[in-house]
Amino acid sequence: MKYCYTLIFMIVLSGPVKQKCLGCAHRKKINPDTLVRPDLKKIYDEYNVDGMFVLYDLKTKKHIFYNPAFYRQPMSPASTFNILLTLIALQEGVVKDEKALLKPYNIPLERAFKNNVDSCFIDLSLLIGEKKIKYWLDKINYGNKSTSGENNRFWINGYLQVTAEQQLDFIEKFYYEKLPFSKQAYKVVKKLMHEDEFKELAVYGKRGSNKLYWRDKYTGKLYNEDKYTGWFVGYIETTNSTYFFTNYIESPDLNHPKLVSAQKEIAFKIIKALNIK
Repeated sequence: MKYCYTLIFMIVLSGPVKQKCLGCAHRKKINPDTLVRPDLKKIYDEYNVDGMFVLYDLKTKKHIFYNPAFYRQPMSPASTFNILLTLIALQEGVVKDEKALLKPYNIPLERAFKNNVDSCFIDLSLLIGEKKIKYWLDKINYGNKSTSGENNRFWINGYLQVTAEQQLDFIEKFYYEKLPFSKQAYKVVKKLMHEDEFKELAVYGKRGSNKLYWRDKYTGKLYNEDKYTGWFVGYIETTNSTYFFTNYIESPDLNHPKLVSAQKEIAFKIIKALNIK
């Protein structure tokens, strides 16, 4: 059965969706010791959602997957993009630190970041300017690098898209500070990403949710479906290793009562199930 899952995983990853990965060199070819865990489905079923999870162990250089069919499927990053947007704002001097007040509600950056206040980040993107944001997207090769759409909502309206694979690679580069941002910018954003509610481990992450958007690969036309999507991406520090993870969920229920909480809770339950200490 183990060999069957490995074969299925290889077939899935050779599917039709092809995007240039942000990837670190060692991830261009998936480690043959990759473990697929179909048993983790029961955690997603608790919340009545579909989705995928991937964890990369820096020490062993191994991946653990649930449902890799979503791994290279482009999606809107939703508020997970606020990691990069905040780095850009700090680098460009638009904000100084986590205490900076963001319009239109004069909310501190740390509060807007934790609570995904879209209006504050839309205003922040306008202060940075589309040209500078596009410069940074191109410079670090983030997703499909699109800033299309009205009112600087490209990471919300579905024009900017990123895969789970790209999310994982971005988080690893962010952790190692390999992207061209200042030490101060990294320090502030890592502080913003620290998850206080997970007491057992040092977890740093960012959640985001949105409607499902997809682009026809032949016509380039953008479509949206009546599905709600969610992310939780980040990393875990332990005394033995560092782990990078991406959790993606979706549901056809646009009024799903637990979708927002499920982004983190599913990831936390998987981390416990994998016995990461």
